[in-house]
Amino acid sequence: MNVPRHLPSTLLVVLTSIASAAVMTACGPERGDPVNPPQGAAAPVTTPAPAPRVRPAADREAPPVVRHLGRVTGVEALTETARPTGAGAVIGGVAGGVVGHQIGDGSGQKAATVLGAVGGAVAGNQIEKRRSEKVVGYRVSVRMDDGDIRSVRVDSRDGLEVGDRVRVEGNQLIRL
Repeated sequence: MNVPRHLPSTLLVVLTSIASAAVMTACGPERGDPVNPPQGAAAPVTTPAPAPRVRPAADREAPPVVRHLGRVTGVEALTETARPTGAGAVIGGVAGGVVGHQIGDGSGQKAATVLGAVGGAVAGNQIEKRRSEKVVGYRVSVRMDDGDIRSVRVDSRDGLEVGDRVRVEGNQLIRL
């Protein structure tokens, strides 16, 4: 029988691992016995926690409803778009025409040039519109503690997030 050369070392590693596991298992406490603290160490002092004071639900009073307090339920950006100048369409049309002219030859090249110019003009116009859009304020929806929903327009968001508690004073929101 031909025995591989690495078999004895592999067998030795496996047997050593099993023996180590057996020794480690024998060192621990048996059948759930507690582990004794080391000699000379003071046992930790524990005091029971005081029992919580519980009042029946019928004895508890509901907190008063405050009409000017609530929780933010939505924040919407109010945007304003400046009137497009047409520069985006012109630049996009020229760029699209140049790119379209590089495609094909003959009548196919002419068609590609026209399509590139039209597509570039449309894309350039849309890009100009998006770039000219700016945020001018925010509409914040607040569900008041009394159940009403109010919408308040504010100039800046000031870190307001959905779920924040706020106080409404006129057209101002104050985070709590």
